[in-house]
Formats: sequence, structure tokens, C-alpha cells
Amino acid sequence: MPHYPSHVNLPRDCALFLDIDGTLLDFAAAPGLAVPPPELPGLLRQLAGRMGSALALISGRMLADIERLFGPGIAVAAEHGACLRDASGRILTEAVPDPALRPIAAILHAAVAARPGALLEEKRFGLTLHWRGAPAWGAELAALAAELAAPHPGLVLLPAHAALEIRTGGNDKASALEAFLRIAPFAGRLPVFVGDDVTDEPAIARANALGGAGLHTNRDFGGPAALRAWLAELAEGREDG
Repeated sequence: MPHYPSHVNLPRDCALFLDIDGTLLDFAAAPGLAVPPPELPGLLRQLAGRMGSALALISGRMLADIERLFGPGIAVAAEHGACLRDASGRILTEAVPDPALRPIAAILHAAVAARPGALLEEKRFGLTLHWRGAPAWGAELAALAAELAAPHPGLVLLPAHAALEIRTGGNDKASALEAFLRIAPFAGRLPVFVGDDVTDEPAIARANALGGAGLHTNRDFGGPAALRAWLAELAEGREDG
């Protein structure tokens, strides 16, 4: 098998699910500034080919954003599974956006405009407040988001790295992983999920519970660069010993 942490026993016939930010990509000051290494999109397609296309990206990013970064040919669960697309480009499932998000977005846009360094990322099925560039605003923005979301039972709050997501309920990365496992080419395979954030913990736990492997980017690999090197070994079919 390719090199992996000694305490992890990866199944040979598995389905591989990968988070993007903090896992495949190093964190950037803002989501729009993140850029994959030039070889990464092709490497992922090569690896997907070796795995019979049983590889998917599961991310909080919008579908259009993921396609901009990685191009076609890879299955995707965007916005925590609110939109699932297969490797051929066919949309499999899509949630209904909560109408409460738009008026909340207007208020939050004004809030971040008055707080230099803060950022609001407006998505189709949710909103993400970022304060990596201005950590002093974190508690204040989180309290405002909680206040705005409280009257709307269809919305959920999810903390992340120097960020807070407000999104339509009923979708998370664990449910996205399970949705893929119900269809070809993922069905019948053991899941291996790699992520780094609070938003990834449900999928990490679910992959372990299903008999596969739920792995943490930093704890198990030492960071995105080491993970990318491991994926390159997998793609090239190099084996230990």
C-alpha cells in the first residue's frame, strides 16, 4: 500500500472523499485567494481513474467555485452536500435555498463593511462569515449571526476555522458521504474521508462507523502538503516495501 500513518489501515477497494480548504488546499486569507498547486487537478483526475471514479470532493464551497478550482471529471458535494454532482457533470440532488438567507445577508453585508478585515461569503444555500484577517471581530459577528438566525428554524449555525456558517439545515458532509455510497461507482466500497475542520467531524465519524477510515489532515498527515504528497503516491500506484 502507499505510505500512510502507521495507525491507519486503509482498505484497498475504497471510496475516497476529500475536503478542500485546509485539506487539499492550504488556508488563504480569503476563500477567493486559495489556489491549488498547478498539478493538483490533474493528479486528482488521475487518482480517480485508478479508483474507478470512486473519488469525490466534499466541501462547503459553492459548486461553481469548486469547478473553477479543479475543473471537470471529479464528483462533488458542494455546500456541505446541498448540491451533489457526479463526475460526468450531472446534478444528482439539490436542496431548496431558505428564503430567510437573503435578508440576513443584507444585514451581515453591512456588518462586515463596518468591520475592516471581516468578510461575508454569500453562497446559494448559506452564508459564511470570515474573520481570519480580523480575529477581534469574531465574537461580535458570531453573536449577530446567532441573533439573526434564531427566528428561522430551517437554518443552522456551524462554527469553522475563524468563521461561522449559516446554512440551510438537513445537509452535512456525513450525509453527503452516505448519499454517494448509495450510488455507483461508490456503492459497495468502504469510505475513506479526509478533513480538517469542525465541519468535517461528522463525516470523519461516519466513515469510521461504516468500517472505513476517517482521517484528520493535520493529525494524521501533518498538513495539506503532506496529504498532497500521499495522494500523488496513490495516483502513481507506488507501494511500500
